[in-house]
Amino acid sequence: MSTRYHGKRRATQVLALILLVAIPAVGIFRIDLASASLLILGRPVHLSDFPVIAGLAIVAATAPLFTYSTIGTVWCGWACPQNTASEWANDLTHRLLGARANVNVESAGLQVAPSKNRLRNWLSLGVSLLLVSLVLGIVPLFYFFPPDVVWSLVTFGEDSQFSRFIRRLYLVAAGAAFIDIAVVRYFWCNYACLYRFGQLLFKTQNALHVVYDTARAGECARCNYCRTECVTGIDPTRFKFFDRCINCAECIDACNRLHERRSGEEPAAGPGLLSFRYGQASAVRGWRQRVDAVIGRVGWAGAICLCGCGLLAWGLVRP
Repeated sequence: MSTRYHGKRRATQVLALILLVAIPAVGIFRIDLASASLLILGRPVHLSDFPVIAGLAIVAATAPLFTYSTIGTVWCGWACPQNTASEWANDLTHRLLGARANVNVESAGLQVAPSKNRLRNWLSLGVSLLLVSLVLGIVPLFYFFPPDVVWSLVTFGEDSQFSRFIRRLYLVAAGAAFIDIAVVRYFWCNYACLYRFGQLLFKTQNALHVVYDTARAGECARCNYCRTECVTGIDPTRFKFFDRCINCAECIDACNRLHERRSGEEPAAGPGLLSFRYGQASAVRGWRQRVDAVIGRVGWAGAICLCGCGLLAWGLVRP
């Protein structure tokens, strides 16, 4: 049985969304506007606390570089909230308006299925996007205000100048979230995301990436099944170095499913032609070579990131 990634990716996306709210809500990290300080692990940290601030800055600067050279674009496909929201909005749009319906700013046209071009479907899409945007608009508030203040906003438990200010911020955040999932979607990922630009600048084949087994290309049915399942709309059988692959593994699952169905008819058929790989294909190596390869992937960015983590930890635990 081939590896299944879809369920694991969905679970990871849900966990990432939960952590996105839990991290500031429980005090792991929050920007306290009232005291002009950071709250890290429940401890107020001011700008004068050099070890903590320096360690945090080092980690923030090198952690992306570290992921670029190790897990590649796994963050984008498995944990990024922007990608999760965009993928959900795309799936909902396709269910209500047709498999080829595109309403984002990058689309060539609406291409709505005639049988689904109904007012009821458009209203369902609009209301669903609005309700999700109202929920997403609350999330940024947790990074600037304590949970009790956010709760008073949701329940209208307080009516003061401060609460009215927070509600205005909430409306701005909810409006931005609606525009994002309604029309922006992957346009942000492709043309505005700083993490994505960094990934393209520091991309390397040593990082985790999807490969197509060209040696077995004769087994490819040319069904375009992997391409239709691709979240970013690229052709997984013709990978380019600077493509938009986000390592979501949907194409791998699609190809594996097809080959498993064919295995009953063709016993010689093996697993799918798509898989994850670190680095270039090579013969099996010993443990020393494998350790060297891991160290090579971690590189200077990983070493500096670990030093930053140590400095941050020391700054938090010292008296």
